[in-house]
Amino acid sequence: MLWVDHENYFGPDRRRKPGGMRIRERRRYDYAGNPPPVSTALRQLRMRILDAHGVGAAKLADRANAVAMLAAHQGEHDAACELSAFAAAALRGRSADVRPSLYAGLDRVHAAMH
Repeated sequence: MLWVDHENYFGPDRRRKPGGMRIRERRRYDYAGNPPPVSTALRQLRMRILDAHGVGAAKLADRANAVAMLAAHQGEHDAACELSAFAAAALRGRSADVRPSLYAGLDRVHAAMH
């Protein structure tokens, strides 16, 4: 599975064929690579909690869902379940400051990892 880590998208490569970019591809660079370890993705997620209010809350929730897919792919099913709950809590950050509870939720994710 190839993985894309870009400022606008974080998740599995959604292109159909793994043979590279097409001739008239809109993207200039191929950002697809090997998926990061779950621990690295969780550290990056922790750093993004700082911006988890307003529009940033939705971006954090999208990234948390992608990390949940990554965790499930790497066999961390309990952590993936906790990350899904974390993403739902992050969406509540659009109207209120939920950052302290997000840090606690991320601690629960770390505790669920094997």
